[in-house]
Amino acid sequence: MRVRSLFALVAILVGLGFGGIRVAHANPKADVQAKIKDAMENYDLMDYDAARKLLNQALAIAKKAKLDKDPATAKAYLSLGIVQFANSDPDAAKLSFISAIQIDPKIQIDAAYKSAEMSKLLEQTRSEATGGGSTEPDPGPVASGVDCATVSGMQHTIVDTAPGGAPVAIEALVAPDIAAAKVSVMYRPEGATEFTEVKLKKEGDCKYTGAIPSNALKGSLMHYYVAAYNDAGKVSASKGSSGSPNIIEITAAVAGGGGNDNEDPINGGGGGGGGGVSSGGGVSSGVTVDGPKKAKVLIAISGGTGFGYVTGETEGMNTVKNCCLGSSLVVVQPELGFFVSPQLSISAAFRIGLPIGANVEGHATAAPGGLLRVRYSLSPSGEGLRVMGQAGAGILRNTIKLDNPMGGGDTDIVAQGPLLLGGGVGFSKRLGGKVSFFADLSALAGIAVVDSMGAAPKLNNGIGADLSIGFQLGL
Repeated sequence: MRVRSLFALVAILVGLGFGGIRVAHANPKADVQAKIKDAMENYDLMDYDAARKLLNQALAIAKKAKLDKDPATAKAYLSLGIVQFANSDPDAAKLSFISAIQIDPKIQIDAAYKSAEMSKLLEQTRSEATGGGSTEPDPGPVASGVDCATVSGMQHTIVDTAPGGAPVAIEALVAPDIAAAKVSVMYRPEGATEFTEVKLKKEGDCKYTGAIPSNALKGSLMHYYVAAYNDAGKVSASKGSSGSPNIIEITAAVAGGGGNDNEDPINGGGGGGGGGVSSGGGVSSGVTVDGPKKAKVLIAISGGTGFGYVTGETEGMNTVKNCCLGSSLVVVQPELGFFVSPQLSISAAFRIGLPIGANVEGHATAAPGGLLRVRYSLSPSGEGLRVMGQAGAGILRNTIKLDNPMGGGDTDIVAQGPLLLGGGVGFSKRLGGKVSFFADLSALAGIAVVDSMGAAPKLNNGIGADLSIGFQLGL
């Protein structure tokens, strides 16, 4: 009897276990909605990267569950647009809004997230994408021998699945009124951060054909979109985009790709833009959208303190011990530069140190210097840990206590320079929008290539360090 009861208990537990698994996977729409909820909670905390990743995962779930036309998918696209807009990427937000509107033409932003500028972009996108209220009909599959006069916008049958290690044929029809200078398929294999272009060959008046190469079909999925470009190189019509690419699920994937359900399923493990799944819609022929804009100019201001190892003579001609440490109590550094890439920046900084505390008569009150800085972030996003190199000219000044003061004062200044060389490490974190917080620990060697210069009667060799925090604006 006990054995029978034990078997019954095991059967119940196993049944509950499998039942729980079925419940967890039986409602993908609920999973999409849960991802959206979690994403917007991260949005409220201004963690836009985490929010974007969750929304991309929601869209991937919707894609696999064939929820392309479901209102939950429209809400995921809308939420992705909200996050992209808050993250200073209105072009990517516009693409996401287009995808949302193509599913639900009347979709609106929740009052909790609405702003005048965001609502204006949504309404502008709605007007352009729907022609004033009516959605563009699904063009259906590309047919051979089609009458080009009947083609509207771009027509392309979305490829949902493909075998690994085999090329994927791409075919598109482009309306003559788009006046495409070229039509290309842009693809991104799993794990890649950038799209690769394959130019399609024109056949007849409106048909374009080509293929994604077989070596790109690896892993569990791949992203792609088809775009027509005008003479200025701007996208005038597309099916998908860099911000919302189409997804190809790869069957019988070749070894080495390696999918990971915990990574961003849209962006190949965290790289690239906003991502999303295609609902079969694209940018209509009346909409021209550029790719996401990246910050090009940086403006920064930081403040902190400095200290240094000093030798030689003070500006009051007092001898310094060889073991002496001095301080520059306040250091302020405005900075102007540009981004070569999200990871690499070059800037010009004006460093001014204030060696507060000196009481020797006639002492200097400031230590100006100009520096050229190169920073490189270890993360593709430009956030997190970064390294820095710097070189320039100027004066480093530190105050020190005199061992044998001569005259009226016991605290003097040691000047170093005028050649300045150094490096450092730092950390950057985006606070939201265009503003980032950063902290730097940098070292500068002052090399006395001359004995004196201007208001510095005596220059020495030495090394100093600055610890500073500040804010950066990317434009």
